[in-house]
Amino acid sequence: AETAAQTGRFALQLSGHTHGGQVRLPGLGALFLPRGSRRYVQGLYQVGGMLLYVNRGVGMVRLKLRFNCRPEVTLFTLHP
Repeated sequence: AETAAQTGRFALQLSGHTHGGQVRLPGLGALFLPRGSRRYVQGLYQVGGMLLYVNRGVGMVRLKLRFNCRPEVTLFTLHP
């Protein structure tokens, strides 16, 4: 996200593949995240002058469970 934001060419980046951490404990947060995903786990972020949205998705990796991390499908309506 930082690289895209630094170019100044993008207003919005849509991302995923974090599964929101899949297992989230109160006070600790996400237990399982893909490498390089610790800073942006889920939701909307401002990165420089760019917006970044990270979707939790609906799947699971390794452990076949989700805890305190609801699956997510997001619908965006984009306008010029």
